[in-house]
This record gives sequence, structure tokens and C-alpha cells, in this order.
Amino acid sequence: MKRTIVIVVVAVIAVAIGWWAYSTYFAPPPEETDAEREAAAALAEMASVIWASGKLEPLLWADLSTGNSGTVAHISVAEGDWVEAGALLLELDNAVLQSEAQMAAAQVNEAQAALDKLLAGATAAEIAAARAQVAAAEAQVAQAAGQMLETQSAIELAETQATIAEREYAEIASHPTAVELNAALAEASIALAGVNQAQAAYNLVRGDPNIAARPEAMALQQATAALEAANAKLDLVKQGATPEQLAVARGHVDAAREQVDAARSRAPAAEAAVQSAMAGLAGAQASLDRLLAGATAEEIAMAEARLQSAQAALASAQARLDLSRIIAPFAGQIGTINLRPGETAAPGQIAIRMGDPSQMHVETTDLRETDVVRLRTGMPVEVTFDALPDRIFQGAITRIAPISSTEQGSTNYTVEIDVEDLDESLRWGMTAFVNIAAP
Repeated sequence: MKRTIVIVVVAVIAVAIGWWAYSTYFAPPPEETDAEREAAAALAEMASVIWASGKLEPLLWADLSTGNSGTVAHISVAEGDWVEAGALLLELDNAVLQSEAQMAAAQVNEAQAALDKLLAGATAAEIAAARAQVAAAEAQVAQAAGQMLETQSAIELAETQATIAEREYAEIASHPTAVELNAALAEASIALAGVNQAQAAYNLVRGDPNIAARPEAMALQQATAALEAANAKLDLVKQGATPEQLAVARGHVDAAREQVDAARSRAPAAEAAVQSAMAGLAGAQASLDRLLAGATAEEIAMAEARLQSAQAALASAQARLDLSRIIAPFAGQIGTINLRPGETAAPGQIAIRMGDPSQMHVETTDLRETDVVRLRTGMPVEVTFDALPDRIFQGAITRIAPISSTEQGSTNYTVEIDVEDLDESLRWGMTAFVNIAAP
């Protein structure tokens, strides 16, 4: 089509030049006819037309690639498929990255649950459980205190029994006393005097053939027996306690002292039990108080900080995972796929090209810098396509590139053209020819 237009233009220019030469040098200057005027106007109009070629492209399209290198695990689409924004298109082998993202998500959930629990405060069941723990701790304190009292009572009882045993030993070891000895001597002396007196009376009646029946004989026997008893008592008093008696008494003292030591040895454990029970009670009461008071501002701030840290770790893990995936940035159609499963993808390597062909426009590819200065946005444009050579589409300039592009040593500018009523049969990448009537 472009070639045909060029031939027509050249022919018109040749005719115009021939007519001008004839009119100037050979023919007399006749009056200008309407046809001549129309031809001249057409020639002037064609001289002002800017010609360029271009490509039909979607308004929205993108070349997609992975952010890191790796082996292509699977491709979820085929060329020509329509996809929604956010659809997974391609994924590298990323089992480790997925595991890290899952762990980070679990930490976020845990931190969020902890913060929610602080903000919600204690439940009735938690408060009831804390109060039950306080009651149990109080019972432990009472039990420990009772055991401590029992230990102290056992010590006091053992000490009392030891004191009694020591007194009994001292009592046994202290005999005979001077008083006991003097009393025994006096009793023996009295008994001896009684014997002497009874003997004297007996001697007065000794010749009586019936002496044995006389009272003097009975009195002498009784006095003699009393003296023997007094002397035996005196001997016993003089002798004092026997070694065996002292040993038994000392054994009682030692046994009593061992009981004291045993009772005292249990005191530290009893005291420790009381202190432990008191500490447990204080802890249980503090826990209950915290539940009743609710979380402090510092605790909430710390929980929020932990949540933010977990969220940042999740975002980092998810970002690393996303680098191994290609996600559709918008809804559109898959144009080309340049990789296959099992191949290695490199960062920046174009793996998939997609666009939204529901809205297409033309972009010029060879508009010269000498022509672009004559263009303005909004100018009308005629567009033709090789695929539909008999149809002319109307359009308008929507954008002029602010910077040039160089291809094969030629400096060109890209102009975007919105075309009205595009035919549905036209496809992405088809060649377009545009002509723009510029001043």
C-alpha cells in the first residue's frame, strides 16, 4: 500500500513539473482553469502530508521476567490465554523460599494473636483460674506454716524432755548429800542407842528361865533389827548411785539431746517451705492483679513492635518468593512465552510478553525528526493496514515521544495514535501506515 502511494505521488509530481515547463517555456500563458486550480491545490496538499509506518499495539502491555535466577518449575499459561490481574504465570523452583514465607506468616499470626490477647484483656475463665491459683498458694502457705509450728513444738518438747533427763541425771549423780548422810548417821546412832538400851534391860532379866518369852528379849530383837536396818541404809547412802544407774541416766540425757538435734534439723526445711509458699502466693497474687489491671502501655507497645517486626520479616520473605514468580500485573492476554519448564531463567530475561488487546493503538516506527516538529497532539490521522488494504481508519495523535530513538543510524520519534472503530480481526503487531496532514 505504501509503495502504491509513493508511485502515485511521484506521478503527480512529474505531471506537475511537465505542465509547469510547458506553460513557462512553450505555451502562452492562458487563463487558469478550475481543473488546473484543483490540481495545484491537490499537489500542495500532498506536499504537506507526513507519511510514516508503525505497529498496532495494545495501550497496556509488558515484558515480564523473574527477579532472580533459577530453574523453571512450571508455567501456568499458554500463548493466547486470557488472565486476570494477579494470576500466577510462571514459577521457579522455590521450595526453600516458600518455607521461609510460611514460617514468617506463622510468626505474624503468633504475634498478632499475642497482641489481640493483650488488647482483649483477661477472660472470666483466666481470672477464675488465677484466683484458684491464689487460693491454692494460700493453702500451701497455711500448710507450710502448720508444719513449721509442728517443728517448733517438736523442738520445744524435745528440749523439755532433755531438761528433765538432765535433771534426773543430776539428781542421781548428786547423792548422797550431806543432809542425807547426816540423817542416815543420826538414824543409825538412834538405832544403836535403842539396842544398847534394850540390851541393858535384857541383861537385868537374863537369868529368868523364861527369858525368851519376856518383853525385854522381844525389845532387844526389835532394837537389833532396827540397828541393822539403819546401818544398811547408812551404807546405801554412803555408796550413792551405781555406775549402772548413772549410765542409764546418761543414756536418757543423750537420747533426749538427739531428739532435740533431730527436731532442730527439720527447722530449716520447714522455714524454706514457708518462704517458698509465700513466694508462690506473691507470684499468684501478682498474676491475678495483672489480669485484673489489664495490659500496660509498655506491654502493648512491645507486642506491637514484635508484630511489626514479624510483618517486616514476612514482607521480606514474600518479596524474595515473589522474585521467583511472574504474576500478571494486569488483566490481559498472553502474547509470547520464551521459556519452558526445566530451563534456567536469568534475572531480566524476558520470559513472557502480555498485553490487553481490547484497547489498541498505533505507534509509529520511522517518523523522522524533520517531520515531528510539525505535529501536535489531537491532529487527525488516516491509518491503513496491510491486512485490510481497502479500508481507511480515522485516528488522532494522542502522544508524541519527548525523546528520539535511533534505528539503523536514523533518528526517529514515536507518535502514538488512537484509531477509531478498529476491526476485530486486526492483531497485535500488524503493520500500519499513517498519513498526517500537517501545516
